[in-house]
Amino acid sequence: MSDPMPPSSPRDDAAAALAALDAAGEMILARAADGRVTLVNHAFLAAFGGTRSDWTGRWFAVAPAGPAGGGSRRYDALMRTRSGMRWVEWDERPAPDGGSVATGRDVTHRRNADEERAAEDAAKARFFASITHEMRTPLAGAMGMARLLTGTPLRPDQREYVRAIEDTSGHALDLIDEILDLSRIEAGKLELRPEPVGLAALTRDVTELLAPRAESKGLSLATVLTETAPEEVLADCARLKQILFNLVGNAVKYTREGGVRLDVSGDTDSESRARLVLTVRDTGPGISESDQAALFEEFERGAAERENYAEGAGLGLAMVKRLVEAMQGDVGVESRLGEGAVFWVSLPLPVRAGPSATRPLKGTRLAVACPNAVERGALADQARALGAEAIEIASPSRLSQAAGGILLIHAGWANEVHAARASRALILVNAERKDVIKSAPPPGIQGWLVTPVRRTSLARFAVSPSAREGRGESEPAEGWPLTGLRVLVAEDDPVNALIAEKTLQRLGALPERAKDGAEAIERLRAGGLDAALVDVRMPELDGPGVARAAREEKLGIPLIALTANATEADRKLCLEAGMDAFLAKPVDPDALVETLTRLCKGQKRLRLVSG
Repeated sequence: MSDPMPPSSPRDDAAAALAALDAAGEMILARAADGRVTLVNHAFLAAFGGTRSDWTGRWFAVAPAGPAGGGSRRYDALMRTRSGMRWVEWDERPAPDGGSVATGRDVTHRRNADEERAAEDAAKARFFASITHEMRTPLAGAMGMARLLTGTPLRPDQREYVRAIEDTSGHALDLIDEILDLSRIEAGKLELRPEPVGLAALTRDVTELLAPRAESKGLSLATVLTETAPEEVLADCARLKQILFNLVGNAVKYTREGGVRLDVSGDTDSESRARLVLTVRDTGPGISESDQAALFEEFERGAAERENYAEGAGLGLAMVKRLVEAMQGDVGVESRLGEGAVFWVSLPLPVRAGPSATRPLKGTRLAVACPNAVERGALADQARALGAEAIEIASPSRLSQAAGGILLIHAGWANEVHAARASRALILVNAERKDVIKSAPPPGIQGWLVTPVRRTSLARFAVSPSAREGRGESEPAEGWPLTGLRVLVAEDDPVNALIAEKTLQRLGALPERAKDGAEAIERLRAGGLDAALVDVRMPELDGPGVARAAREEKLGIPLIALTANATEADRKLCLEAGMDAFLAKPVDPDALVETLTRLCKGQKRLRLVSG
């Protein structure tokens, strides 16, 4: 039987504890309640020199005094060591006797790497901002010139060439924007700007923008706002539109026959919070399970690339996923090869106005006669959501089913309308054929609806007696909406200046030109102007500089920033400098009219033409 181990002495325990501290790879510093050093370990001495007795009882001047109240803290300190100036991260905890124990580690390499990374990110951001501005400026010029050309007499073949220039330039601009947005999301710098968004107007804008592309492929494009769809939500309108444009645009791009349908509905999550649900269905080739797994990754095109379906860089769906995640939502896809695809997005967005309780088509019998199943089904479902009793007619031989009710009939079947014996018949036409129908409506047709059919138009014209008089959807006001408005165009690029001037002239305004910021501020001082379009980047004095100078001199004229880089940073810079609005190049006539009308309302020189 072995003898028991003799008990260790306090001195032995202290020596063992000190040996353990010396074996630690990190610096250890113990201080009393008054801040004096009571203990340091070997790693501390290796870094700062001296012996243990040299440090005991001293104040460690570089490190701040211990925290009041004995709390824990972590801080970095730049300190002079035996190896030179080094960054040390200290993790300090309170000790039972009222003092503290701090553990230090050299983080100089990490700090330097962080600083280098930050410098690289800043340089990359400056490079992107500079190069994209230089790329966007000529592209915006080409697109703007194409728009101007479409307003001049052109042969049909010339009009197609101009449209190709505009489409190509627009595609390049969209690609630049997607790359920039992805880089902002990666850097955590994408900022969302919530505002009231009307869903009927939002979906109308997206579908009508993509309608020509769908029509050129012989596809139907339709939208259904269901009974549960809120009228208005609080969201970043531009980003929500970007999500829809990418999803619907992708569906149009990869669908060869049939059509694309967008459904908008409302829902609640497990915690009864409101959700907006967007669903895009297409009759395209479908997506295999293997391709679905990587579908939302950057530069992923799957079968589209293998089968040479369409052009694209594979950024659209990646952009959708990142934006949806930024909005705390979910996105997914359901598809089988040969059976089309269904993309869905669920977004937790505050509802500003709930689903409409009115059913303008309640008690109305309505039939949709159309060969395209997508268009036929969507129109019938939209009519049902508005309260109608709707049926679908897939063959002209079945037109008699519409007897006594309202008939919406495809233009290709208009000659068979007599067989329906409907109380009223409206023809479904695209925007290009509307004028033909207006001038010579087929016998038995009392009006028309332009596809994609708006929900408001379906509700109004399906029951309105005015349809019998041959009036379809509301037309834009005749004349020049900016008649007499004197507008300064401050732009150093001659192409973009010409685009802005010609656009203003076509709208009835009287443009004047300033070639740089210095000349712009002189013209503003001279007076006689109603508003000014000011380029953000100009020699002598840039756009924000012009705005600051004008506001310092109490010049109250409306100032509108024009930029090739419509970034959130540029927008904030301009608004903070005193700009009243912010528009992207090339100048969109509708946006220009809306902005100038709003900012210049009530000024004597502005005479708006009423419609």
